[in-house]
Amino acid sequence: MNPEKFGRYEIKAELGRGGMATVYQAYDPRFEREVAIKVLPREMLHDPQFRTRFEREAKTIAMLEHPAIVPVYDFGEEEGQPYFVMRYMTGGSLSDRIGPVPLNLAESARIFTRLAPAMDEAHAKGIVHRDLKPGNILFDRLEEPYISDFGIVKITEGETTNATGSAIIGTPSYMSPEQAQGEPVDGRADIYALGVILFEMLSGQKPYNADTPMGVVVKHITEPVPNILEINPSLPPEVETVIQKAMAKDKAARFASCVQLAAALETVARGKSLDLATLTPPRGIPPAAQTVVARHAQLPVHTDKSPASATQPNLRQAAPKSNKNRLWIGLGAAAVLICVALVAIFFIFKDRLFPASPLAEATPTHTLAFQPSATPEIVLPPPTSAPSLPPNPSETPAPSPTPTATATATTPAALALGGADLIAFLNAKNVYIVGVDGNGLEQLTSDGTIKHDLQWMPNGKEVLYISGRCIQIVDIGTKETRTLTCFATAEYLDAFRLSPDGKQVAISLNRELYVVDFDQDTLAKAHTRSDLAAMNGCFTQTKLVAKEVRWSKDGQKLAVVILAPGDSGGIVDMLRVWDIHRCNAVEPVTLDTFPASRFTMIGYDKNPSIPSFDWDGATMFLLNSTYRNEGFGYLYKYDMEKFKGSPLYPLGSTCCYRDARWSPDGSYVIFAFQDINIGNTIQLFYINYGTIGAGAVYKPLPLPADFFTDRSEKPQPVLRPVP
Repeated sequence: MNPEKFGRYEIKAELGRGGMATVYQAYDPRFEREVAIKVLPREMLHDPQFRTRFEREAKTIAMLEHPAIVPVYDFGEEEGQPYFVMRYMTGGSLSDRIGPVPLNLAESARIFTRLAPAMDEAHAKGIVHRDLKPGNILFDRLEEPYISDFGIVKITEGETTNATGSAIIGTPSYMSPEQAQGEPVDGRADIYALGVILFEMLSGQKPYNADTPMGVVVKHITEPVPNILEINPSLPPEVETVIQKAMAKDKAARFASCVQLAAALETVARGKSLDLATLTPPRGIPPAAQTVVARHAQLPVHTDKSPASATQPNLRQAAPKSNKNRLWIGLGAAAVLICVALVAIFFIFKDRLFPASPLAEATPTHTLAFQPSATPEIVLPPPTSAPSLPPNPSETPAPSPTPTATATATTPAALALGGADLIAFLNAKNVYIVGVDGNGLEQLTSDGTIKHDLQWMPNGKEVLYISGRCIQIVDIGTKETRTLTCFATAEYLDAFRLSPDGKQVAISLNRELYVVDFDQDTLAKAHTRSDLAAMNGCFTQTKLVAKEVRWSKDGQKLAVVILAPGDSGGIVDMLRVWDIHRCNAVEPVTLDTFPASRFTMIGYDKNPSIPSFDWDGATMFLLNSTYRNEGFGYLYKYDMEKFKGSPLYPLGSTCCYRDARWSPDGSYVIFAFQDINIGNTIQLFYINYGTIGAGAVYKPLPLPADFFTDRSEKPQPVLRPVP
């Protein structure tokens, strides 16, 4: 029977149960969001080692604070039972995605590129995960991967034994040889596990299989790494080189860092020649993240009061002659197998006698998942007073996947309204176009990858968008997609916005802003922040966190969503307008910052984010707050000339809107609407802005019934200017 509450958190369902913890899906009424709560079961409260290990996991994650690590929101205790609260991820785990059909090389490289810096940062702080596996790699709704479950983490600083009291710990299928033999481990044990995961992703099967966990352990220690090309011959030969190096029996022969492993995989995925002798981590990775051998780190005070151990030995020195992994040189292969088998039997069956052992994989009751957010969630203290709000929206279960559109490929009608004739927008992770009257619906892409920041290319024949960390362009005539460039090692790629004349582009990379010439040949060679800086563009802003971007009509000003201190002292989304016409010659002139003290938005006090905005390029802005379904909220207009913001109710005084955009001539607006009083149905409206408030009755674009099936869909419509 599930508990009803832990602290203020309302338990909704059990997600999974493992050797030392149970995870629940819960609801946080204070911040009105879904969360996941990890709880130490009551039957383990009698053992202080389990409590120490449980608390250590929460502290470890909080200490790392990396965008690719599932974050901890809160830590507490309910009737003596400790728990901690994490983000609730909705995208499932990597294990859900691995099946008989292997993952493609490009997607595998994308996942590794995001996770590698997080692991290197952990290693640089003396933290070794020791249990990396597909089940511990989770995805958010944007398909971004995160590392989870630091329950058996090894912290090298002043530690002589681990929290479980056993020298061998982990999951047999992903365990490095040194870890399997109970030897000291460093970050290279995690690199080995990543190699195993990569093998499984690209082949659909684990490298070693046996009837018992003991048999798997023995194979990791003694058997050569299988040739993946024999299982999946369609892979480039260099993939075999990457896997062999990552899974080398001798840890000194493995990659020097996780980032270096990801860089090698990315090189192969892009069809370039792989030279391991000269391979270096991509630029932009801090030097401390490039070393794998754990260094001593200043750690927070632990709850246990055991004395610190002796200094960590040098892991690079030669192993003593009595090292177990060299016994067979003198004793012969048969003797070694017997010894290894005896050791494995002892540890495997010892662990089976103790239910808390992490060696046996947990069987989840549901797919373990944690809630994401499009922007980093900022936990603020509850307001002392709150405005009168309408009833909280009820979040209904997510519906089934979007059906294939039954639209024909008829060329859209040439009707023009508001200076536009075509609308490009997103649905179910694909790009569509339709006429401004809602006729002539066509699907342009079918790859189903997360996309955002749509815009029309200057030629009016192509649509540009961000997919992951790549800039892609689809031709509306041929429906062929090409990649302009990829920033594979970046943590964030929030914006890639062309200037009105198509000569410049504003790029938000790793939350830094770069304005450079829109030279496609040069940009095709730019893959890091250093490459962008080397282009010597008009403007660079690295002091503030920059996210979304819009240009003024004259191309001399930028409106940027930044993170800045709010009135209550917390960090919030704000819009800042800069005059950059003198480029980097002088500090940019700040023309305005809002909402700030200018006006307030419903829901902004609880979720201080601006999920979408648009600028007519002169004085008028459209923006919405976040109130429900990950970005739908109340719509506002802001006049920069009068420094005045106010609610905008095109469809009456109700919620909820998102992705409002001005037409090219500023006379029309397009937006997505979801009536909070009816449910989660999403409709697109394209209306005359001048008639709002005059009693006009508007009809949505006539898209197929139930076209949008995801209640959290972000259509992000963009209008093509009439030539």
